[in-house]
Amino acid sequence: MLPILASVAALAASSTPIHSAELTHGAQAYTASYHTASSVRFTQVEPRFGNRNAIPVCRWQADVRVDRAVAAQGQSVPAFGKAVHRFAPLSGSYAGTCAAARSQVDAEVARYASARNGEAVSVAQQDRAVLVNELDSVRALTVKG
Repeated sequence: MLPILASVAALAASSTPIHSAELTHGAQAYTASYHTASSVRFTQVEPRFGNRNAIPVCRWQADVRVDRAVAAQGQSVPAFGKAVHRFAPLSGSYAGTCAAARSQVDAEVARYASARNGEAVSVAQQDRAVLVNELDSVRALTVKG
């Protein structure tokens, strides 16, 4: 089997945050916002059989995660932005080209992310303690005492 097409597409499952948290640490106010996001990898293969025509097959794998973004005074703080949770990968295959299967895959990934929305919100809410610990660590490195 020969891979013909491999691509990675970053798809935002939701453009609005699933959760936001305001917190004050030291003298600084921070806003943490959480989004679900997914990335899908496509590979198109054409199995070869001696006496049959090749029919392309699109294989795909999607990773769905909860991402954290942090801002202070309206400015992004990239050091604290990261994926805080990854769901179990989702995969499958379709007969035909990956270009033809893309809309079906996107819909399936969107349904999967939507079904896990409650868990994503719970993970985001629990991340507050982790973020406070990260802020404490950075502050301990920068405050001389």
